[in-house]
Amino acid sequence: MTTSLRLDHRVVLITGAAGDLGHAIVTHCQAAGARVAALDQAGAALGKRYANRSDVLLVECDISDREQSRAAVEQVVAHFGALNALVNNAAVATRRNRVADIPLDDWDLAISVNLTGSFLMSRWAIPHLIAAGGGVILNIASQLGHVTARAGAAYSASKAAVHSLTRTLAVDYAADNIRAVSLSPGAIMTSRLTDRYGDEAAVNAALAPLHPAGRLGRPEEIAETAVFLLSDGASFITGSDVLADGGYTAV
Repeated sequence: MTTSLRLDHRVVLITGAAGDLGHAIVTHCQAAGARVAALDQAGAALGKRYANRSDVLLVECDISDREQSRAAVEQVVAHFGALNALVNNAAVATRRNRVADIPLDDWDLAISVNLTGSFLMSRWAIPHLIAAGGGVILNIASQLGHVTARAGAAYSASKAAVHSLTRTLAVDYAADNIRAVSLSPGAIMTSRLTDRYGDEAAVNAALAPLHPAGRLGRPEEIAETAVFLLSDGASFITGSDVLADGGYTAV
């Protein structure tokens, strides 16, 4: 028996690739045989993360910008000759405030990157996925799209909207052999959290008790789930959200 959890020869475009989770997804997709384009707004961080990595196409792009996002997709297709999968991983987490105290610029930023950025990248990618005979759009959402946290309206609302966008993408393009799936992690031990709380011990003290699993997730766990959802092993999964949250939303 041969495994269907492979991405051999497929071209996968991954946004937010300079971050810890994005890097893990890039690495695991490559290990599964994919050809990968790594995209991020932070060009310097992207170059540092993938220094001396000629096997990854690096693309600097603000996904919330209409022309930059379109040009980025076209650059990937021009380089590889096709596009088989898009992973919308890029996201921002704005300052935490109660609803009436959210700075309007923070609200706009969360929606423009987390939701509109995923929409734009999907919009430009879809014609190329159709041309390739089908493909996958994987939107990295959050357990906070299912539930919320105090002072977290902008992030939670944007991720809930990503769930809805995913369902509509799945319905609109099923006949074109395009699957759309969202993946909602719980708290994952990344530099974003250690920067916020100070160190891993502080992150664990604050967040591990909220997860019945008793710990935070690791970037590689989410990346392995992403590879599964992109692979033929998940060929009957579309329009769904997959929770990888250590039981966070179960209680």
